[in-house]
Amino acid sequence: MEEALKLGEFNYRFITENISDLVGVWDVNGRVKYASPSHEMVLGFPPKVYEGEAGYQWVYPDDIPRLQKLFVHMISTGMPSQVEFRAKHANGEWVYLETQATPVIGEDGKVEQFVVVGRDVSERKKMDEFIQKTEKLSVVGQLAASVAHEIRNPLTSIKGFLQIMEKESYKPNYVDIMLSEIEDVEEIVEEFLSLAKPQASKMSPTDITALLQHVVTLIGAQAALKNVEIVQEIDSDLPLIHCNEHQIKQVFINVLQNAVEAMMGGGVITIQAMRNNLESIKFCFIDQGCGIAEDRIKNIGEPFYSTKEKGTGLGLMVSHKIVQEHQGTIHIKSIVNRGTTIDVILPIEQSVTVEV
Repeated sequence: MEEALKLGEFNYRFITENISDLVGVWDVNGRVKYASPSHEMVLGFPPKVYEGEAGYQWVYPDDIPRLQKLFVHMISTGMPSQVEFRAKHANGEWVYLETQATPVIGEDGKVEQFVVVGRDVSERKKMDEFIQKTEKLSVVGQLAASVAHEIRNPLTSIKGFLQIMEKESYKPNYVDIMLSEIEDVEEIVEEFLSLAKPQASKMSPTDITALLQHVVTLIGAQAALKNVEIVQEIDSDLPLIHCNEHQIKQVFINVLQNAVEAMMGGGVITIQAMRNNLESIKFCFIDQGCGIAEDRIKNIGEPFYSTKEKGTGLGLMVSHKIVQEHQGTIHIKSIVNRGTTIDVILPIEQSVTVEV
């Protein structure tokens, strides 16, 4: 029996020490009695850091009440449960874990402890979110096509009649106001159409430094009116980028304009452009504005979601689509009342034709 026990223990340790899944034993109070070596590989902390400590201290605060409720349920029923929560990584980030918790019943029929087996599903979560956003974009594209065309036709007729009235009227002030409002509506329609109607993109080698400077000049007057200073930190040896100049210009304008509008009390916007690696260039737009709450950042770029009172959310949505179709990425980091940083990473060369 002693040899059988030693063999069983050896097999148990061999399995737990050589699998990538996380294996842990928690007591009924939520304290960690055992953590497998794989914890260090997945979460960055060695197992001894966990053992003897309350497991909840490594759980994302918003997920703790749900886990505690689940533990109470398993103690009362003795039934296993599956749960997904976020656990802290040693680098400060949060990792999505999918776990199966199984109660261990003692001789008295009560739950003595739990065996918890989990795995990192962060990449799967990112892929799921990407698929959801892609599906939303497709639906909005179809909606935009019908709405834009329905609005555009009567707008064209109304605008034509107003222009005729303006020539014949002695007091064109009201006509000017109406024409201005119609032009605002037309801009929204154009944004819809840019989502709904794919167009072949003309790709060409572009001096990205000159393009960025042109955008700063365009936004400069608006920034000055709001007491916002734009500082540029651009590497001098940046190569040409093979892109659609008009579309990338639109991205930079959208991002920079949002930064200016977020700084109601003035301040400094810093624009950085540098080599990200041998194959791409990184553009950083750093503002000192009102910032965005963490729970709202994940929705930025979705249709009709905007942090601005009268925003449609289409500007950043179009920007996300353009950058994605250029095989690049956009990353947003923000702290409320301190500011926002938007990183736009674009490849130097394109391997496929871009359609936006």
